[in-house]
Amino acid sequence: MQRYILVLLFSSWSLIGFSQSKPQYSQYMMNSYLINPAVSGIEDYVDIKTGYRNQWTDFPGSPVTYYVSANMPIGKPDRTSTGATPNVSKTIRRPLSLSTEFRGAPRVPGHHGVGIALISDRIGNSVQNTISASYAYHIPISGMVKLAVGASGGVTQQNIDFSQIQVKDNPDPAVLQNGQLSAIQPNINLGMWLYSRHFYMGLSVNQILFDNFNYQDKNQATTSYSWLGTTYPHYFLTAGYRIEVNPEWAIIPSTMIKRVYQSPMSYDVNVKAIHKDRFWFGASYRHKDAAVGLLGVNINSFINLGYSYDYTLSDINVRSKGSHEIVVGIMLNNRHRIICPQNVW
Repeated sequence: MQRYILVLLFSSWSLIGFSQSKPQYSQYMMNSYLINPAVSGIEDYVDIKTGYRNQWTDFPGSPVTYYVSANMPIGKPDRTSTGATPNVSKTIRRPLSLSTEFRGAPRVPGHHGVGIALISDRIGNSVQNTISASYAYHIPISGMVKLAVGASGGVTQQNIDFSQIQVKDNPDPAVLQNGQLSAIQPNINLGMWLYSRHFYMGLSVNQILFDNFNYQDKNQATTSYSWLGTTYPHYFLTAGYRIEVNPEWAIIPSTMIKRVYQSPMSYDVNVKAIHKDRFWFGASYRHKDAAVGLLGVNINSFINLGYSYDYTLSDINVRSKGSHEIVVGIMLNNRHRIICPQNVW
């Protein structure tokens, strides 16, 4: 047991002491807004998502993440998305090829999007709370293709509690005796998103402010521990393509390449199958980290659910029982009674 606790503490310290890493998500495809602010207002309704992730289940001090996000369009023309409606028995067909998306349809006006997100991430003795607001503008490229550019900004509060840590050799007794340290850091994220009802490609950078967390001792406000943490940029490149197999089935392969400053590049490869735009299942592979099973349902035009299970592939799997993630989506002011999101699957 002591061996596993030391492994977790080392992993936690690598995140806390050297770089403030953003939470891991297995269902980012269901809520790309978390990694790219350009997604703000991409759909025809107010898109609310709340999620819970328990990583490395049954591992003491393992990461636990909660979040709630909401984004909505402003000035978006009526019925720019297609989907199942109460009066239509089948989903309206999407474009059959990329060429038909770049020509053959009148160009629709651009529109704005805004959003907000609250994220709480706990790992070991550290808690990171973030609140941010976003804005995006969706620029028509053709009748069916748009390019969205967006930005978000907010603040992150980091709290570290040393009172529960016991070590044999203490390199800095003052830190442990002080008990709790906290810091507040501004953050800025930028993104672009090229999309239609048939494909998407996104590029974003999060935490572009490259600076130390200036931790303050709650008992001695003049004491700073900036060496404890630094924010490093996170770069995300995402892409997905929807293949209409027949009127009832669609297959969606997608990928994400992630790079964090001073860390190796990582990537995810995903594939998802959707039946009648209601039920979906799939699988993901995260390089040298996990194999993921995905399952979800679009219950109606108001609510959808997603669940994923990560089977750990790294050495930590001898102790971990995997990771669980649940996402609940709410579609408010869904005037067109869309069941399946049309631009982010």
